[in-house]
Amino acid sequence: MTDTDWTPLFLLRTVLFPKALLGLRIFEPRYLDMISASLRQGRDFGICLSHSWGDGHAEPELVGTLARIVDWGGEAGVLQIQVQGQERFTIQDWRYDGPLAVASIHCWVAEPIVPMRRENEVLRRILEDLIGKVPATEIDASSAGMILAQALPASPEEKQQLLVIQDPIERLRRIADLLGQHGGA
Repeated sequence: MTDTDWTPLFLLRTVLFPKALLGLRIFEPRYLDMISASLRQGRDFGICLSHSWGDGHAEPELVGTLARIVDWGGEAGVLQIQVQGQERFTIQDWRYDGPLAVASIHCWVAEPIVPMRRENEVLRRILEDLIGKVPATEIDASSAGMILAQALPASPEEKQQLLVIQDPIERLRRIADLLGQHGGA
């Protein structure tokens, strides 16, 4: 994808993290059309935390995540999909193209691969509960942080703050702090 392409946006009150999975139920015609086109073209779409205004329109946060459909099915006008987060991006420009928001985006470079630290043992145990037993040498701090952040019982705004952190060790520290605040660690 080039930075000059207009990427369709799914504006939600949730945040998608790279490497994490998210299940969505699609029933609005504009999003059914968008997902259908994404499946036909094999193209990712953006998911952004949105802020709704009283006039029925929503405005996206300027940092979101590309979503790739990894499973889909459904019945009776409701499409159920599972997406996996890909790269984070920054919106350079956006607009409504009919009922659908689209954006010109710039994808972020991947975070450095660094190991989880010893002090992250509690987070490692939570991660193992989420995705199964993972040998310590097979999960890096960035992957762990993204998967944990997706499952974190936190507000969308708190999750958005985690999404924009570019240091995987700092993200894990903030997740541990939030778990302590929410009674999870």
